[in-house]
Amino acid sequence: MVRILATALLCAAAIVTGDVLFRTSLLSQIRPIILTPPDQAVVNPPVQVRWEGPQQMRVSLANAGEAPRDLGIHESPFDIGTERFPRDGGYQITIEAPRFGNWVRAQRWFQLHAVPVPSPTPNQPDHPPRVTDNKDLLRAFEAARTARDRAHERTKFLSEENAALRDESERLAKQLEGLYKTQEEDAEHTTEIERRLAQLAEENRALADENNAMRLRLGSVIPCSVWGYYNLPRPELVPVTRRTLSVIDPRGQIFRAQGDCENTRRADPTASSICFCVGNSWGG
Repeated sequence: MVRILATALLCAAAIVTGDVLFRTSLLSQIRPIILTPPDQAVVNPPVQVRWEGPQQMRVSLANAGEAPRDLGIHESPFDIGTERFPRDGGYQITIEAPRFGNWVRAQRWFQLHAVPVPSPTPNQPDHPPRVTDNKDLLRAFEAARTARDRAHERTKFLSEENAALRDESERLAKQLEGLYKTQEEDAEHTTEIERRLAQLAEENRALADENNAMRLRLGSVIPCSVWGYYNLPRPELVPVTRRTLSVIDPRGQIFRAQGDCENTRRADPTASSICFCVGNSWGG
C-alpha cells in the first residue's frame, strides 16, 4: 500500500514538474480536447476542426448509423470541405494519435445543415438577407429526426435479427436435448444388450460344459451289451420247427461282443440269421 502511494505521488510530482518546465500541461498530450466544432452544435460546411493537444492526429468522420471514413493525418486546425458531407444530419468526428491509437483520442458530435445560397435578384441590396434562427432550428430538428428514424429502423432490424437468432438458439437447444436423450436411451439399450449377451454367453458355456460331460459319459458306455442270432434246432422236420434265439456259446457264455457271436454262428449249422444286438445299454 505504501509503495502504491509513493508511486502515485511520484507520478503527480513528475506531471507538475513537467508542466512547470515546459509551460504546458502534459495531460493535454495524453488526453486531447476538441475545441471546434462545439459539441451538439449545428454548423454549416466547411467545418473547421481545432483541438488542444498533439498537433498531428488521425482524423475520421462518420455519419449517424454508418461506418467512419478516414480523412488522414492533419494538424490543428484544418477544414473539412463540403464534399465530405453528402447530406444533412448528425456527424461524429474522431481524432486519435497515429502511434497510440485508442489510448490518445477524442470524439465530438455535431449537426450539419447546409444553407442554400440565394441567387442575386435585381434591386437587391448588397447585404444578404438574414436567415431566422427558427428556420435553422427547424431544419436541424428535421435532420435530427431523420437520423433518429434511421437509428430506430436500425434498432428494429437488429431486434428482429436478435429474435430470429434467439429462436434458432432455442430450436438448436431442443434438438441438442433430444439428441442427449436419444444417446442416453441408446446407452441404456446397449447396456441391456451387453448384459443379455453376457448372460447368454454364460448359459452357452454352461450348456457346452454339460454337453461335454454327456459326451464323456456316452463314450464310456458300451452301445450293445448282448448279441445273438436266430437258429432252427431241427430244420429237417416238416413242418420246420419254430426258430429260437441263441445268445450263448456252447460253454454257456453270453455274447458280449459281435465277434464272439459271429464265431459261434459260423460253426452252428442251424443258424438262420446274422448276429444282431439283442440288448443294449439303454434297455432296448
